[in-house]
Amino acid sequence: MAIYEVESWKVKPGREHEHEVAMRNWLAWVKEHRDLFPEWKSLRYVTKYIAGDETERHVMMWEYASLAAFEEYKARRKDYEGPYKEYKKVDPYYMDVFDHTSMNVEIWKPQDRDIWIE
Repeated sequence: MAIYEVESWKVKPGREHEHEVAMRNWLAWVKEHRDLFPEWKSLRYVTKYIAGDETERHVMMWEYASLAAFEEYKARRKDYEGPYKEYKKVDPYYMDVFDHTSMNVEIWKPQDRDIWIE
């Protein structure tokens, strides 16, 4: 059963442009190195638009085939060794563009997917 890792954050005040550039560079790097992320079934990036206090919250959602696939990826990338050393260099998380106090990470499990409308 697929699961979703959902991470959200607000941009550090005054770092909006740097954040946008960092996100675009990171996504391009990931796309070029897709072989490093075989467990990722999909990746979505959105910004909450009309959401009260949550407006302008950035949201990234990774889809994994299973919880085991999620855990396998996290274990392999854990210490940013090997090719993941380069990944860490382009990861916006380490570029002082996120308000780290606003970050949330959740794991979502699909519910009643057989009745979803797709």
